[in-house]
Amino acid sequence: MIDSTELPDLRMLPVADLRPHEDFDPRRIERLSRRLQAERQLKNPPVVAAIPESECYVILDGANRVMACELLGIPHIVAQLVDYHSPGLRLESWNHVVAGMPPQIFAEALAEIKGTSLIPSTLEEARLAIENGQAAAFIVRQKEIQLVNCRSDIRSGGLSILTDIVNAYKGRADIFRASNDIWEKQAPFYPGITALVIFPHYRPEQIIAAARDRHKVPSGITRHIIPFRALNINIPLKVLAAEWDLDRKRAWLQEWLMDRMAANAIRFYEESTFSFNE
Repeated sequence: MIDSTELPDLRMLPVADLRPHEDFDPRRIERLSRRLQAERQLKNPPVVAAIPESECYVILDGANRVMACELLGIPHIVAQLVDYHSPGLRLESWNHVVAGMPPQIFAEALAEIKGTSLIPSTLEEARLAIENGQAAAFIVRQKEIQLVNCRSDIRSGGLSILTDIVNAYKGRADIFRASNDIWEKQAPFYPGITALVIFPHYRPEQIIAAARDRHKVPSGITRHIIPFRALNINIPLKVLAAEWDLDRKRAWLQEWLMDRMAANAIRFYEESTFSFNE
């Protein structure tokens, strides 16, 4: 069993104090709320970090779970609290594979975004422009690479530009997440691929600022690599929904944790893992 000093920091928190930093799909939240009602338990806790000088928390992962609880009128949720600046926690970006959208329609939709222009580029130039904040994104289509020429700043107009870019194909194409910008690596897995959309990387303080100011990054862009994740906690929904005060629910959670430890039910798996049923 993992030593108790290394256990994930599980907290019973008010749903109202958890703030998403990215946009969400209402249809997905409705599906998730139905699943929560059917399963009657919270399997995996959302992961949150404290917003400095505030009693609120930014949701790093699991925003849809939090929003589903809010939709169901559940006042509290068990979340895993992490230190956003801990050495093992990494903030990266997902890129988008856009598939099933005619290339001409895709190009026309991008061209209609106000405040931007598409500039031909090499892959090396595009990567540098993203790194330096000189482009909001770049587009890869077979041998063609184009910069979306606009300064991207999560604290100002850059967020609206990112939203406009994603909205150019959201709902009109299939969107898949990708961790690289290499056309040749992605194309074999997506026969109907239209383009790769490559997004900038952000810093934790930018994500915190977005949540604090109630701004949102488009969904499916930020990627948090979180060590020592807590999974399969299976907290009964009736406890989260109960008309108890927060102190009573926190006492219940502490008792639940001690029971789990006494039953030798907590396991730490150090191996990297592929899940084939997410």
